[in-house]
Amino acid sequence: MRIKRLSLQGYKTFATKTEFEFDMGITAVVGPNGSGKSNIADALRWVLGEQSYSTLRGKRTTDMIFAGSQSRARAGMAQVILTLDNSEGWLPIDYSEVEIGRRAYRSGENEYILNGQKVRLKDVTDLLATSGLAERTYTIIGQGLVDQALSLRSEERRALFEEAAGINHYKSRRAETLRRLQETQHNLQRIHDILAEIQPRLASLKRQATRARNYEQIQADLHHLLRLWYGYKWEQAKKELRQVRDTAVTAETTWQQNRHKLRVRQENSDDLRRRLHRLEQQVADLQNQRDETRDQLEAARRQAAIMGERRESLARRLAEVAADLPGLEQQAAAAQVELTAALNDLAAAQIELERSRGQWQQYNADFETTRREIDKWQTAVQQAMQQQRDKQNRVAQAQGQLNQLRERLKERQAEQHHAAGDDLVQVKTEIERLTAILQSAQQKNDELRQQREAIISQRHALIRDLKTQRQALRDAEQQLQQRRHDLARLEARADMLDGLRLKEVAAGKNGVIGALVNFITIPLAYEPAIAAAMQARLGALLLPDEKALWEILAAQTGQSLSAIALNRIQLPELVEMPEDAGVIGWAAGLVAARPEAEQVAELLLGQILLVQDAAAAYRIAHHLPPGCTAVSLDGFIAHPGGLVETGSGQSSTLARETEWRQAQATLAEEKLKVAAVETAVTAQQTAIQQMQTQVDELQSEETRLARLLMEAGQEASQAQREMDRQRQQLGFVERQRQNQLQEVGRLEQRIGEIEAQIEADTAELATWEKTAAEAQVRLATLPVTESQQQRDGLQQAVNAAQTIVAGRQAVVDSRRATLAQFSGQLARLQERRDQLQQEQAALAQAAEEQERTRLFDQVADLEARLGPLKERLGEARLELAQMEEGTAVLQKVTHDAETLYTQSRVALTQSQTALDNLQERIKADLGLVALPYDDDQTGPTPLPIGGVETLPVVTALPGDIESTIQEYRAQMHRMGAINPDAPEEYETTQERFDFLTQQVGDLNETEAQLRKIIAELDDLTSRAFAETVDKVNAVFGGIFTQLFGGGAARLVLTDPDDLTISGVDIIARLPNRREQALGLLSGGERSLTAVALIFSLLKVAPTPFCVLDEVDAALDEANVNRFRELLQELSLKTQFIIITHNRGTVQAAQTIYGISMGTDSASQAISIKPEDYIKQPELI
Repeated sequence: MRIKRLSLQGYKTFATKTEFEFDMGITAVVGPNGSGKSNIADALRWVLGEQSYSTLRGKRTTDMIFAGSQSRARAGMAQVILTLDNSEGWLPIDYSEVEIGRRAYRSGENEYILNGQKVRLKDVTDLLATSGLAERTYTIIGQGLVDQALSLRSEERRALFEEAAGINHYKSRRAETLRRLQETQHNLQRIHDILAEIQPRLASLKRQATRARNYEQIQADLHHLLRLWYGYKWEQAKKELRQVRDTAVTAETTWQQNRHKLRVRQENSDDLRRRLHRLEQQVADLQNQRDETRDQLEAARRQAAIMGERRESLARRLAEVAADLPGLEQQAAAAQVELTAALNDLAAAQIELERSRGQWQQYNADFETTRREIDKWQTAVQQAMQQQRDKQNRVAQAQGQLNQLRERLKERQAEQHHAAGDDLVQVKTEIERLTAILQSAQQKNDELRQQREAIISQRHALIRDLKTQRQALRDAEQQLQQRRHDLARLEARADMLDGLRLKEVAAGKNGVIGALVNFITIPLAYEPAIAAAMQARLGALLLPDEKALWEILAAQTGQSLSAIALNRIQLPELVEMPEDAGVIGWAAGLVAARPEAEQVAELLLGQILLVQDAAAAYRIAHHLPPGCTAVSLDGFIAHPGGLVETGSGQSSTLARETEWRQAQATLAEEKLKVAAVETAVTAQQTAIQQMQTQVDELQSEETRLARLLMEAGQEASQAQREMDRQRQQLGFVERQRQNQLQEVGRLEQRIGEIEAQIEADTAELATWEKTAAEAQVRLATLPVTESQQQRDGLQQAVNAAQTIVAGRQAVVDSRRATLAQFSGQLARLQERRDQLQQEQAALAQAAEEQERTRLFDQVADLEARLGPLKERLGEARLELAQMEEGTAVLQKVTHDAETLYTQSRVALTQSQTALDNLQERIKADLGLVALPYDDDQTGPTPLPIGGVETLPVVTALPGDIESTIQEYRAQMHRMGAINPDAPEEYETTQERFDFLTQQVGDLNETEAQLRKIIAELDDLTSRAFAETVDKVNAVFGGIFTQLFGGGAARLVLTDPDDLTISGVDIIARLPNRREQALGLLSGGERSLTAVALIFSLLKVAPTPFCVLDEVDAALDEANVNRFRELLQELSLKTQFIIITHNRGTVQAAQTIYGISMGTDSASQAISIKPEDYIKQPELI
């Protein structure tokens, strides 16, 4: 395979599409610095899938695209297409020519093309990986890589040889296998964790599944019995419903028939009543007419009688008036005469009166003067006496008021004493009692509050402790789970070691007793020494006799074996222990052997002397007899003859035995830890339960105290309210007492005022008594009696004259009244006479008799018409009574029928309700069930879906079915909450457990296979790496000598014991020089040495093509010639593309491309002949 063509467009400085054709051999690319020569090498790296932009001398994808210049716009895309000649089938693809392309856009997107089709980067790298082009570091050797090959550390330089050896594919497979191994181990660990989690749950699920199956069985049996029981109950309910419905239909029919009969009879009764009503109305109308006519007849008769009486009365009265009229006229005339005489007497009496009155008035004026003076003194006397009486009354009134006030004062003082002695004391006592109750209630409230707060605090503390305990329980359960997981792992390891021990000693086979190592106990400090000295003999099989020995030997086929027959043991002679400070003791005495292995231990360990160190072993061994051995604690072995050996450390047998013992001890210790953790978990669970119980008890106590606290608060509030009321009462009593005290004070003050007033009134009374006495003395001296007598005489005369005048005036008035009376009577009598005459004229005989006759005839006619109607009315009433009697009977029958119908409807409703309730119970207990209905019954019908049961028709039940149902229900109740999904969960978990257990085996097998593959790959890579290093080393020395004209160089592995990690060092000796470090070489020497190494790699593991980018820059002309010769030699198998400035190197090229930079900052390429370039290098 070779590069046939390279096309660049928009890549870095190659703005325009540029194609390079490459032939076999050497192609040189030349050009000045900065022209873009190295971009060709970068393009090859880039198109082959390089992802490191630092290797491509850039930072991002856009750095791969032409950036443009002042005279040329930037490109939007970079594209490189590499055409490979695959006619030899180097690449595993059915094309003789393979095109690999890559595009980059300024958006950062990259595209990969394979033979014109877009592919993934992985497709390209997978294709190139088989040819070794994907990751080779020396296929394209860029600037600085030559010197870097020497500057690398030996471990890093290993990568060059791995590529040459072609083991990167193995490394990738190893890495992939190791990754799969890690995944397998991770999955195995996860499965172990899941198993450790599932296994404890599996037992619980098994119990739950068993309970669930038992529950399901009981439920199924109960379901079957319930179907029978409900089937019987359903049939009974339907039968009862049918009977009740039939009864209801019969009752309804009877009721409807009776209703119809009653309605017809009631209609007839109504018709009869209407007819009776019409007859009664007619009779009533005729009776009313008859009664009215009779009333009219009676009225006419009475009117006729009245008119006759009135005519007779008018005649009598008119006669009386005519008889009285003359007498009255005479009396009126006599009265007129008497009036005239009385008037004359009155005038004479009035004149006498006027004379007497004049005299009296003259004398009366004098008398009045005296009288006024007497009145004055009388008034003074009266006033004085009145004042005296008033003062006496006031004194008496004040004295009475004073006595009343004193009585009131005594009453108020008594009330005050009573209030102070009784009510006040009682109120205060009640307040003191209520205060004590309130204080007690408040104290009780405080105590209850303190107790509640203490309980709340204690409960909160317990809750915190409970949370802590629960967290500790979770931690302990996690620790227990981890312990169980570790225990399971240790048990598995112990079982494996037990299996190995049994396999090694073949216990119970061919009479083998066991291996020696299983019967001795070696102190840990001595194990390396005894293991180094004994080697495989530690696993020596103990056999009872020679027969068993030969049988076990015959069973071995080509395998090494150590065995000893116990009946053939011959112990050596005892050897004295050398006296030396480094001696520890004979090995046989330092180990503990079981009785059956004591002689074997003495035989094999009796001649092994343990010493402190190697020097002591070597020194003491010279003094030991033959057959003995001195062994240091670190495994150094010295024999008496001078032979020394370094021990190989602990043997696998002893190591496994030690590991088995440690595993057993660790297992026992881990079991103790698991037991301790389980005990701790159980104790914590118990403690949590106890704490939860305490929390619940404290919660109950807190609730009780809260209730008591509320009651105490209510009691305190009630006591406080009562005390406030008593205090108000006390205040009221106190205010009343103060009011009474104030009123007593006011009464006492009023008493004092009244007493003072009494004293003042008493003094003033004495003054008025004195004044009254003086006025009476002055009054006695006045001549009032004589004047009074004279005045009285005159007054009597006047009074007599007045009496006479009054008498005569009365006579006049009487006469006038009499005259007026007679005149009035006469006028009225005349008027009455005229009126009577008019009435008499107005009254006359009328046709009253004729009217009475008409009315009488009318009454007789009405009576005649009324008779037949009354007969018809009686008949109708009799018929109505008979009909109403039958109607009452029919009503009773109808009412009874209606009652029976109502009762039957209620019974029907109850039966239907009972049937519906039974249906609900059936639905609740049996689920969706198709119920059998009669033809005349309807009910809900389930949808036509599968799995719907039909309730059976049962006519009789077993006697014990109800007790059995109750027993089943009691069992289900006792079973408590059931996880119905437990069987499925158990089966699923069991299947998962079995599957995971199987997976554990598969993963263990896979792990073993992967470890085997890794070991095989390590072996392959180690052998390939070693072979390649050897081949490269053989070629490297010759090429180094050829390039330097002498000297020598070789490759050295840093860790030849472990070729998987060993690095490669270069040891070089230039001509006429000693060996020196590579860092001390000059630049040219370093480049030449690196070229020798790279050419050696190319010669041993040639690549299809190789790009050398200015690797000859540091070589002088002599070294360039030797470089060119090697290059031409290698070009026979490898296609070279050389980017160089050196004309000596260019001379080896068959094709030359010149690269120059245009004015638009774009690289341009031309193809020139080698001889033209050698003659005229300025062509480029």
